[in-house]
Amino acid sequence: MTTAFKVYTDASSRYKAVMKTAGDRKGKKVHPSSIGAVIKNDFEIIGSISRKVGLQDSNYAEFLAMHSACRYLIDHDIKSVDFYADCLNLVLMINQGVMSEIPSLRKLSYAILEMLGQFESFTITYIPRCENKEAHNMASKAFKVS
Repeated sequence: MTTAFKVYTDASSRYKAVMKTAGDRKGKKVHPSSIGAVIKNDFEIIGSISRKVGLQDSNYAEFLAMHSACRYLIDHDIKSVDFYADCLNLVLMINQGVMSEIPSLRKLSYAILEMLGQFESFTITYIPRCENKEAHNMASKAFKVS
């Protein structure tokens, strides 16, 4: 039996929101955002992601965290994964295959589903933010100046 790696993903936003307009649509609030992920083999952290991702809405940043984690796992030839995320929209999209009507989020959703097809097995489970502190800390770390 293959050991499933545990992957926790999250996103973080900072400062005041900026109104962003696209085409004819009303402006939406976006924030300077970052993503984080923690990859574990049992209880040992074997990898992490901490990166600023520019002005994004919170859903897009959460999905981007998942996408980046998938890319990391594929690049490191990890084939069996249990994902944990505190973004209910992300978990439902993957588990139910329900796509967003927002073009950029829809495109990212399809990219995630395509990447997940490369794993031998995976699960994704919703967890409350209080159980996702390591990934949240990685996302927040991207904003800290060294």
